[in-house]
Amino acid sequence: MDTKALRQKILDLAIRGKLVPQDPNDEPASVLLERIREQKKQMVKEGKLKAKDIKNDSVIFVGEDNLHYEKFADGSVKCIEDEITFELPEGWGWARIGTICIINPRNSIADDLDVSFIPMPMISEGYANTHTYEVRNWNNVKSGFTHFAENDIGIAKITPCFENRKSVIFKNLVNGYGAGTTELHILRTLNGTILNEYLLWIVKMESFIQEGIQSFSGAVGQQRVGKDFLSQYLIPVPPYNEQIHIVDKINLIFNFIITIENEKKFSTRNN
Repeated sequence: MDTKALRQKILDLAIRGKLVPQDPNDEPASVLLERIREQKKQMVKEGKLKAKDIKNDSVIFVGEDNLHYEKFADGSVKCIEDEITFELPEGWGWARIGTICIINPRNSIADDLDVSFIPMPMISEGYANTHTYEVRNWNNVKSGFTHFAENDIGIAKITPCFENRKSVIFKNLVNGYGAGTTELHILRTLNGTILNEYLLWIVKMESFIQEGIQSFSGAVGQQRVGKDFLSQYLIPVPPYNEQIHIVDKINLIFNFIITIENEKKFSTRNN
């Protein structure tokens, strides 16, 4: 059994709304996406974000001609029908990662605080979603390293780590904060909007990896995906409750696949 292909098929079904039943009573994604925009505007007012951090945020909608359009902060509108690869279920919406997330945030914490320090070798590749860490003092790692916090998503940006799916949700960080390899992009979702596990499975999809490879820049052997690729990447957004159901279903199936893989390894060793 080709378990990698099976995983990719499951993820493909998930983002098309074909993995779990739809509930017409769920709050539509359009309301959720509006809530994200309002939260980010409030964060600007509170000084937690800068105005430039949201200037490229956009709204994607279907026009009267049944084509998809994108409206920008300056009021301009552009047809993006050529970017829409499949039809979404009722109640879902399209959005760019940069609109629904905060990309590469910085920590503002006390210098004497202990935090988790995570170099690239401590992040698992593939579909494991695990990491280890060392304990460091924030004053020693706040400069020259990537910042992140509890529940942030880290995505390796350099080859071959990017292709090998070194992406993870940071969990159980010392004092809730961390720093690590500079070869990471960080995505931070807002509470009650986009489930970080749903977004993690999207960045582990083959389609995401292949588009990232096509965007590579830099010298051979040191090629990377840039922040703009992440920010502009278009994803399907389900209602929040459905995100939960999708993630639960993916985890259930993937755990079953792991059992199959382990049984296959045991059988191979004993033959």
